Amino acid sequence: MNGTAHIVAADGPHTVNGTPRGFTALTPFLVVPGAAAAIDFYVAAFGATEVSRVEVPAPDGAGTVVAHAELDFGDGRLQLGDPNPQYGLVADARPPDSAADDVSHSTALYRPDVDAVVERAVARGATLREPVTDFVSGDRFASLLDPFGLRWSVMTRTVDLSQEESARRVDEWAEAGFPSLD
Repeated sequence: MNGTAHIVAADGPHTVNGTPRGFTALTPFLVVPGAAAAIDFYVAAFGATEVSRVEVPAPDGAGTVVAHAELDFGDGRLQLGDPNPQYGLVADARPPDSAADDVSHSTALYRPDVDAVVERAVARGATLREPVTDFVSGDRFASLLDPFGLRWSVMTRTVDLSQEESARRVDEWAEAGFPSLD
């Protein structure tokens, strides 16, 4: 230790072992150009609830930008904001070809009805990368690229499998050379 006092994680009506209630241990923060529109999309298409939003004057003085927002997806939260070079928050560089599908990350989202979520997302401007299909893991799965360039794997677990059985099935599929799911 560096001589500091031992810190004790809070426990109480609003906190469990140092984590605020309603949060999981991992809460990603995404930098999204056009964060306000992205929030509206995630609420309408994915069923998220906006918990909070902090807007500040835009660096160029024209309007405002989202410095920090938090969305609740039911069993997990997502934080996001516009790029803010003052804090080292920059958007991922994508290939110059706007049709490019390359991304630096993908976010997995479990919802009770993947088909309805995909339909709403596409109706609101998402691009369907992989159509809804039943996957070997026990999930009904689709892959989307949202209007802000972020990739989402949207799933519903339709077969009640243990984590071990799901992993075994995925391993078999991979060992077979990733055969088409059609």
